[in-house]
Amino acid sequence: MRSRHLWLLLVLISIAGCASANGGTALYRRDIGTASGPDAVTLAEQVINRRGYEVEHVETTPEIRMLTKWKQRRPLADEQALGITAAESRIIVVGRQRGQTEMGSFYSINMTIENRVRVAGSPDWNEALNTEMFRAYADEISEDYRQLITNIGVRRFCC
Repeated sequence: MRSRHLWLLLVLISIAGCASANGGTALYRRDIGTASGPDAVTLAEQVINRRGYEVEHVETTPEIRMLTKWKQRRPLADEQALGITAAESRIIVVGRQRGQTEMGSFYSINMTIENRVRVAGSPDWNEALNTEMFRAYADEISEDYRQLITNIGVRRFCC
């Protein structure tokens, strides 16, 4: 049994090594768009809550930084095929100020989704592997946020 776990761990390491050679990483990062500070935070919170994550920390100056707690999730089918028995992910939103208008600052928004997995019998998390199904899962989350940012429309403020 122990040799099977060792073999699965070696398979994971070699797959992670192949992924790393192609720029693979456990960090899934996407540019989301541009938004005001309040919109960036409010819309990120909507996506985070909708997906069952919990905000752990928020900073709004000088940059926007939001971090969720690690969320346990079921291993995806392609992760299970690799012998993965536990998986967690968390979301990080970063907004860097890009300019100022009469209505306030606007920010360039990035979303990072971190992934970590564990093979049965191993106490250690592997943070060097993102499978195709995980990338599709992360794509859905980032696209949800991108759509909310894109669909804000023209805002008019009075008085």
